[in-house]
Amino acid sequence: MNILFLPKLFPRADIIGGPILIYHRIKNLSSMGHRIMLIAPAYTEADRKDKSLEHFCEKIIRIDSSRERPRDEVEALYKRLNRPKVFLTGDGGYDEKIEYALKLTLKEKHFDAVIAEYAMMGQYIEANRSLIPADTMTVISVHECYTKAFKLRAAKGEDVSEDTIKELFNYEFKMYDVADRILTLTREDGDILISYAPGLKNKIRVVPHGVDTEFYTPPKKKSWERNTKNILYLGNFQHYPNVDAVKNFITHCWDRILREVSDAKFYAIGFNPPRELLNLRSENITVREGGDDENVRRLYWNSDVFVAPIELGTGFRGKLLEAMACGLPVVATRLATFGINPIHGEDMFVTDDYNAFSEYVIMLLKDVELRKKIGNNALALSRKFDHKYAAEKLEQVLKERKGGNGRSN
Repeated sequence: MNILFLPKLFPRADIIGGPILIYHRIKNLSSMGHRIMLIAPAYTEADRKDKSLEHFCEKIIRIDSSRERPRDEVEALYKRLNRPKVFLTGDGGYDEKIEYALKLTLKEKHFDAVIAEYAMMGQYIEANRSLIPADTMTVISVHECYTKAFKLRAAKGEDVSEDTIKELFNYEFKMYDVADRILTLTREDGDILISYAPGLKNKIRVVPHGVDTEFYTPPKKKSWERNTKNILYLGNFQHYPNVDAVKNFITHCWDRILREVSDAKFYAIGFNPPRELLNLRSENITVREGGDDENVRRLYWNSDVFVAPIELGTGFRGKLLEAMACGLPVVATRLATFGINPIHGEDMFVTDDYNAFSEYVIMLLKDVELRKKIGNNALALSRKFDHKYAAEKLEQVLKERKGGNGRSN
């Protein structure tokens, strides 16, 4: 099959977060014999120089893009395109150069499928549906339902108006209506979309996140041999739910943990940590930029407990799978575990109560045998989520049918 990917971020092999999922989708589909083309924004020199996907793509079109867009430019686009501003404000927002490259590419080559990775990229499918042949399957891969995410943010006190949410809902679900298939990372995410638009039920397919179990493996030197008390959170901090998660842990858990385990250390590592997190640094709290795959794996190896106190956003947390594949015991909120379906107290500890959350972390830091048990069970569970299985599921979706697309007009 000829497959065109349109991701929100450039899917390098060394990046943290959702783009690594896209990288592995492309890599595995290519290894299965499919021909891949990529049109993606390039925000940084690392994006422009990256070669990690060249072996797996027949062609890569990099679009020089900016993460920031002046307010007057956003307002002008808002009036012209009539789309919510979150779809226009840079960092994956509308880029006329991406749209031009898509139009040109569709004229030059026929594709069996066009996949918009991240709901934001669905705007290019919605706006150009008349240019896409009827026998080309259009797919929007929803890493997060924006309407639900903004409602959650409003519930936590952010200044998000009902009019903003209504406008977002109308456009987001207009995009989904014109696509042939909607991918979600978890069953729960699919249920969220159906709760807003029951008519999407027959379009939705769950294609989960995955983990590279050949790369993410337990360390040779186990945590209990080092006698450390290192707690880790890892995430792309340009995605606000990761910022919120770190603040949750420090606000609700850290003092209690430190009283019980005085030599505990907390590491919040990830792409582009904002000033509000950097200001939380102390003798026992490290907040800093992440690194490449090798350094990320070493972070897991040098940690004793992985925490995921996530309250915002939807989707699948690939970082949990990476930590589990490295044999790390995990303490997480229920939202963080969507799609993994762990057994509480066996595969990891799951709670939304921060007193209990803190207690589970303390127990793991103090009890080596418990850490071994939970870590080993987490490792076994992670092996069911290798990226190759997710790619096989995606291939099944793309092969469901070739003829007429049934899109709304």
